[in-house]
Amino acid sequence: MNDQINKAQILTRIQTAHAPLETTLPRLTEEQMLQPGVEGKSSIKDILAHITAWEQHLIRRLQAALYEGKAEVYVVEPDEPHDTDSVNELIFVRNHHLPLQQVLSDFHRSFQETLQAVEALSDDDLSNPQGLAQVFNAPVERIIGSDTFYHYPEHIESIRGWLAKQQA
Repeated sequence: MNDQINKAQILTRIQTAHAPLETTLPRLTEEQMLQPGVEGKSSIKDILAHITAWEQHLIRRLQAALYEGKAEVYVVEPDEPHDTDSVNELIFVRNHHLPLQQVLSDFHRSFQETLQAVEALSDDDLSNPQGLAQVFNAPVERIIGSDTFYHYPEHIESIRGWLAKQQA
């Protein structure tokens, strides 16, 4: 039995996991998108900037693995802390001041770039244990998923929970 996931399946998983964001965001007011407290001090705008930063990280990682044989490309500068909480705080600080329209534009653009980066992979890139999986020392599906289809639902749940509280 072949349990390898192919590119079409990964693209579908990314799009399916992202879809609730695409259906929720247009219904929100600017005030709702800017109100802190959705996740800690973060607003929905901050969460979108966070998702964008991690998608861009994934794109850089895939390109570095494909073209340079490098497994790791950092979200932050090499001399900055690399633990997830510190990186997420740096992402917040760097993006919190950005205007909502720029964050939304970057968010939509980044999603399309993420799909394009995955589309550029071959099924062999995704399934060959001697290829990208060896570079990453992990299944490529997990690398992609950690910044997309495993990542989006965490934030969608937070947004939905926060919205439910706002409506109560």
